[in-house]
Amino acid sequence: MTENCYSRFIPVEWEEKDIEFERIVFSFYTIYEIPEEKYHDLTLKSAEEVLEEIEQSATFELEKHLKHFIVKNFDQIFQGRLELYRDGGGIGRQYPIIGKNGKEIGYIDILAREPSTNSYVIIELKKGRESDRVVGQVLRYMGWIAENLCQAREQVKGLIICKEGDERLDYALKLVEGMIEVKRYRVDFELID
Repeated sequence: MTENCYSRFIPVEWEEKDIEFERIVFSFYTIYEIPEEKYHDLTLKSAEEVLEEIEQSATFELEKHLKHFIVKNFDQIFQGRLELYRDGGGIGRQYPIIGKNGKEIGYIDILAREPSTNSYVIIELKKGRESDRVVGQVLRYMGWIAENLCQAREQVKGLIICKEGDERLDYALKLVEGMIEVKRYRVDFELID
């Protein structure tokens, strides 16, 4: 590397590090090259693209509180169709899924019961995740619940809650129709004098 390769380049003389880390979890590099395409993506965005990213960021911040809002207002939202799952005094929020080997498999956003069908209901919030990933996650949790919690004549269903329609999600659910349902939500905010 020459001094003229990068603007604002200051030569640095690295000294031996005194601490040996068992596992390095961060990079010691200060500069690295990126492909030209990535550079253009980062620097040549239109005002509309920047505004869209800001809007998506604000939506994500609102969605972080969605799970808490749903749990707090569960009876109102589901109008008695579903009940929050309770075991050992806790409720089915961030319900831990532990494998046979004792390792974590994941956490169900909200675990509920549907008394009319005697079913467990896994509720997952899409929150911008890829459709294939959220469907696979719901199916994994459904499999675990079927094997570990379901008793005779009990079933397990899935419910994905997302902000807007998604053609990929629709295709991903075609073959599990009736097992996994999708509901969309809308967030309204209005200031009134």
